[in-house]
Amino acid sequence: MNIDAGRFREILQAQHPGPLSPLDAETIVAIAQLAVDADGQEDADEIKMFFALGKAVFGLAGMAEATTPTFAVADDDTERLIALAGKLHDVASRELAYTVAHLLTISDVAIAPEEDDLLVELRTALAIAEDRAEELAAAIGAAVTPPS
Repeated sequence: MNIDAGRFREILQAQHPGPLSPLDAETIVAIAQLAVDADGQEDADEIKMFFALGKAVFGLAGMAEATTPTFAVADDDTERLIALAGKLHDVASRELAYTVAHLLTISDVAIAPEEDDLLVELRTALAIAEDRAEELAAAIGAAVTPPS
């Protein structure tokens, strides 16, 4: 999927117009890395998108110059996902985390079964209803799809 990375901040800010705390930004980026790693594939475009999205998320928190870290943790991914999701208390931040993860899973066009599993686990951990998750996925899909 060819997405204009220069628009990420604008797209994410439309979904999360209020302030984003630095702690929430770091948590969202850590969740995003789990989304990238979910299918076990090293896709260069997906990794490039992860760093661009990380920069956009940090920009929303007033941390535009922060570098997007990578998180090497020995924890079980599901346990880590649940722990990270538990750090996000604000509905808008939880929805932004889901949106960013969803965007990364569709970056290579098809959602792998492992990525789909991660999205279900994330939705559950973030306490986002299935219909709301579908709305978020549709909204981000429409925002990044160029008009025909």
